Amino acid sequence: MRMSKAESRGFEDHRRDREAGRLLYPVLSRRSEGLSLGVNLFPDRKCCSFDCPYCEVFPFPESAPFDTERFGTELESFLGTEWSSSWAPEPIRDICISGSGEPSMSAGLVAAARICAEARARHRELLGHSRLVIITNSTGFLSPSGSRGLAEAQALGFVLWAKLDAGSEEQFRRMSGSGYRFDELVEGIRDYAAIRPITIQTMLCEVGGHRPDERDLADYRSTLMRLVRGGARIEGLQLYTLARPDRSGSCRALPDAELLGHASRLRAALAGEGLKLEVAVYGSRGRLAEGMDRP
Repeated sequence: MRMSKAESRGFEDHRRDREAGRLLYPVLSRRSEGLSLGVNLFPDRKCCSFDCPYCEVFPFPESAPFDTERFGTELESFLGTEWSSSWAPEPIRDICISGSGEPSMSAGLVAAARICAEARARHRELLGHSRLVIITNSTGFLSPSGSRGLAEAQALGFVLWAKLDAGSEEQFRRMSGSGYRFDELVEGIRDYAAIRPITIQTMLCEVGGHRPDERDLADYRSTLMRLVRGGARIEGLQLYTLARPDRSGSCRALPDAELLGHASRLRAALAGEGLKLEVAVYGSRGRLAEGMDRP
């Protein structure tokens, strides 16, 4: 397992910072494999087009809405003093726009992305090797304004981690809690990714007693192949499970061995179809290496 330093400090439950109205919150992230600076475009409320049962955003008191000037000040303050006093020498792996909702629903997305890109250019010594990331649930691909905002952020140097938690309508309903049609979402991902590359992120966990079974995984593999054959430029896959308490209380993390087994079968199926995609696997405590499920 990687991330020895991060593991020694623990994956901090960052709800307190994010849900106390903070626009920038540092967190030790499994998928970033170290220190990530989270950007919260919704400090005043949860604002999302999904209602995922595994969501870790709890109800919180209202605060002031997102303010670009205040965000720029918070970011500069962190880079100027807070990192060196509280986090050094932990390197900053990325600046990640996510927070308490779906970024493509915020009118401040592009302005926040521009502030992040400009800060990385100014602070090359500290941020020169850091990624700029947006985590999206993919519904922004279904609207012109959402797609435009995500595309403008990518033009500024951001990479996109786009959610795909299912391979069928039934599993999609279970995982998203939304009224969107599954085929509509898949078509939106395909159309957007045919122009700009994305990374697919997939949550694998137990929901209400249901664990992903072989039918679910077979449907998921078929959907991935459908996307790639349709022209989607998928740079990699992230399979992960729960690491923090979920709001619904109905979800459970999958064991490392189970995650690795799903990943191994997925890699084999994709390779059999001539598709070579990096599949990164993240258990509750960090990134997992192939073979960890074997003695």
